[in-house]
Amino acid sequence: MLSNRTLLKSCMAAILLVTVVLLPQPSVSAPPGPDGNRGHLNRLLHNQAVIEYLGLTDQQAQSVQAVSNDVLGKHRAAFETALIPETKAERVSLVKQVFISVNKDTFDGLESVINASQHERLQQIEMQTFGIRAFDRPTVVEYLKLTPSQRKDLNTLAGSIGEKLSSIHRSSDLSPDEKKEAAGKIRRDGLQDARQFIGPDQWVKWELLIGAEFQQ
Repeated sequence: MLSNRTLLKSCMAAILLVTVVLLPQPSVSAPPGPDGNRGHLNRLLHNQAVIEYLGLTDQQAQSVQAVSNDVLGKHRAAFETALIPETKAERVSLVKQVFISVNKDTFDGLESVINASQHERLQQIEMQTFGIRAFDRPTVVEYLKLTPSQRKDLNTLAGSIGEKLSSIHRSSDLSPDEKKEAAGKIRRDGLQDARQFIGPDQWVKWELLIGAEFQQ
């Protein structure tokens, strides 16, 4: 029988792999957050391209990173609890809920660090770069009024995209830059493919939610 420590390590590795293949991976040297998975928003706040795009001063950049790292630290116990269940489906679902709380607390904390314009644009960038999986967020489901049928189709598409990204991640024939380019195209194409499951009015609301395209 596996020890709790061994089981946790195995769980963490599985969750981290899911996140790695589905999310953009900027190169940063910042300390990792809970279980080595800092989350999408934290990675963005350590991404120099995002920092420069938002026009953050050196002090602001340090402050937003400190806020994000602090929030992750406060949720460490919740992450550890989320990684305990035996099945992957349960773990992924629980980790997802923790990251929803992490995002909310982080954005709340950032209100006193960056101005309203920077804050709004960061929310748009975070949403659009999270990709097709953003359609499964409770706030997005409610905002777009997605039906159960739409959610099922979008989740199926997200699973297909995840498999393609995983294949690229495991490839030994591509350089890091080639992997980044290929993964970016898959994500962009995936969002366009999602349009077939989204009504015209819903898509307009989605575009308003994510704002202008952010290109790194």
